[in-house]
Amino acid sequence: MFDRLRRRSGPDRLAAEVRAALRAAGMGEVRYDRANFAIEYRRPGHRTARMYLQNLYSECQHDPAGRAGRIARFVATFASLSDVPTSWSEAKPLLRPVLRRATFARGGPGQPTLRRPAWAFIDELVVVDQPSSMAYVVEAMCARWGVRSEEVFAAARANLTERADLDDRTDLPDGPAVLRFIDDGDAYWVSHLLLDGWLARLAEHVGGRPVAFAPDATGLLVVPDEPTRLAEVFALVREEFTEAPRSLTPVAYTVDQRGRVVPYEAPAGHALATEVGRSERTLAAYEYAAQQAVLREAEVAEQPADCGLYAGADGTAFTVTTWTQGVPALLPRTDYVGFAATGEAPFYVPWPAVAEADVVTEAWEYRPARYHADRWPGTPALGYLRERAVPLHLRSGA
Repeated sequence: MFDRLRRRSGPDRLAAEVRAALRAAGMGEVRYDRANFAIEYRRPGHRTARMYLQNLYSECQHDPAGRAGRIARFVATFASLSDVPTSWSEAKPLLRPVLRRATFARGGPGQPTLRRPAWAFIDELVVVDQPSSMAYVVEAMCARWGVRSEEVFAAARANLTERADLDDRTDLPDGPAVLRFIDDGDAYWVSHLLLDGWLARLAEHVGGRPVAFAPDATGLLVVPDEPTRLAEVFALVREEFTEAPRSLTPVAYTVDQRGRVVPYEAPAGHALATEVGRSERTLAAYEYAAQQAVLREAEVAEQPADCGLYAGADGTAFTVTTWTQGVPALLPRTDYVGFAATGEAPFYVPWPAVAEADVVTEAWEYRPARYHADRWPGTPALGYLRERAVPLHLRSGA
């Protein structure tokens, strides 16, 4: 009983407080979607909608004294939401693109959110931006508006492009400099990374190839591509990512020769290889943990396996998952897979060798990617895998 009470003191308790405040505001149909940490509600005469609680929960953790006020303002905003326009002509100028982690707003009985992949573990979504509210576009809205999803994404980007002219800015230095764009709720700075050429044009202001960081959804940091400086920035961004109420990504992004934004690459031997690898794997571990929680709540037939994040003696980061004999699993894609045969200690195999052994199959319905591990490898495949096993010292702290 005490364990249940302790669990309720966290996310479940916040959800209960929000539900009570919504009912007090006159919303009679309110349901807690625990798997997605969201509240489904319906105002009289309106369609069922959903509010996600993770950001509010994080903000309340950072500011316990202001908890009641934050909940009150949160509920008041949703209680006074403007209706999403039903016609395309009205909705089109209000659309804006946003970047969210791939697991955001997935699962549950609600309508699927309109989305498409942007980069690894990061998706592009669209919102309807109104003076006092912001609503995510769901797939059903496209049919209601009579347009294809591609038109919705294109309109959202076009609207943001109209507001993204750097020539109108008088506060940008002529480099070299570090630029920090803080969102005021209407600027959508992080979304500017979706606009081809926008980040590239900041080269003259930072004094070199621009490298962008978006540790949370409310701000953008742009620095020049200088390895010595970047090593320090990576550490600061990773800390900010882990502590931010609305964390997005610790990964660095830069531009290719065509001006498009791409993840910053640092192959083996590069001065930043360790930092880049750690940031990529930190994001992967966070996303797989979020996905695992949703899958466990949904009680899928196979066991959703962990994505463990570890650090080597040289500071490099790597991810590991484990497949236990006799337990059908959904494996995340990790650097290494541990094979735990009955009565034996696990042995660890690099992912490319696991793929070559053809002992797992991709589960196409999941993002981030998961793999069916239903049938334990036969003797020939197991022998092949043992030959390619590597010694691993699993030390957390990456």
